[in-house]
Amino acid sequence: MKKLLSLTLALVLTLALAVPAFAADSDTETAAAWTLYNMGLFQGTGVDDQGFPVFALDKAPTRAQGVTMLVRLLGQEEAALAETWTAPFRDVPDWAKSYVGYAYANGLATGRSETVFDPNTPISATEYLTFVLRALGYQSGEDFDWDAAWIMSDKLGFTDGSYNGETNRDFDRGDVAVISVNALDVKPKEADKTLRETLGVRDDTQRCLWQEESLLCMPNKMVFAFNKADKSPEVYKKFVVDSVTVNGVTCQVEQYSTPAAVKQLCKDLTKSEGINVSLPDAFALVCLTYDESAALAAASRTVEDGGQTYPVLDFKFRCTGTLADNTQVGELFIMPYYIIGYGGKYGDIF
Repeated sequence: MKKLLSLTLALVLTLALAVPAFAADSDTETAAAWTLYNMGLFQGTGVDDQGFPVFALDKAPTRAQGVTMLVRLLGQEEAALAETWTAPFRDVPDWAKSYVGYAYANGLATGRSETVFDPNTPISATEYLTFVLRALGYQSGEDFDWDAAWIMSDKLGFTDGSYNGETNRDFDRGDVAVISVNALDVKPKEADKTLRETLGVRDDTQRCLWQEESLLCMPNKMVFAFNKADKSPEVYKKFVVDSVTVNGVTCQVEQYSTPAAVKQLCKDLTKSEGINVSLPDAFALVCLTYDESAALAAASRTVEDGGQTYPVLDFKFRCTGTLADNTQVGELFIMPYYIIGYGGKYGDIF
């Protein structure tokens, strides 16, 4: 059994404190999307049959979608939807009128002409960077050239040279997510605080940073420990797994939801099994029982390893963590694995 690192979303939710301003690979894009999602600043194109967001990061956003994502990034969606805006554009669909109207009224976006916004055309890198730069207080034609906005965004540090005349049209929702996350840590023009600080956005899932550890993989059974990460600001005093599915198959859950419960379990196992069972960084442990054959048959994708093809098992978790101040944090994450054999850290004692 192996963790499918290239597809992991658990790390997205728990270790994505800062998304580096590098070329947007799939892991970085996914991390950025989840970070923004947890802040309420980014939404998917819909949800899957289990209520998880579908980010569609490889899809090209339209100009209307780009403006919508910008308004959400600024934390102004509520303000945009609360007003009836007057804009001169005749081609904006009803669902986008509030966002385009807000952006136009606040000098964030302009049309192709006085009456045409061109909402359905895919947005380019320089167009979205222009939107973001305007949101940061920079004026096109004065501070930067709109058709080469990457020069200014590179200078400010929320892009790194990945965008230019050749890559301008190779732009997708994943790029939007990465640019947006990086822009949060930029100070607007002549401001002392970053955009993140100005907006006051927070993500409570970042207060306890963690990684899962696979302790056991047996037929129809998986055991995971949830460990505090080294640089985590806090640790959950309670972490309850509300539900788990694997490729749509419901898992039966046995769990130890507090650090004290995990420590007691380790003591009991050490005594009963005659071996030293130690999980010093674990604040929770979960044993999952499921119909492995059904989950494998329902796999939507595979991975190649050593010349063999393996179905991917997507474990989808809904959890509730409780912090020291009793703040409750909803955790929504996916852990993808594929099975190449059975075994684990402590054999089959769990």
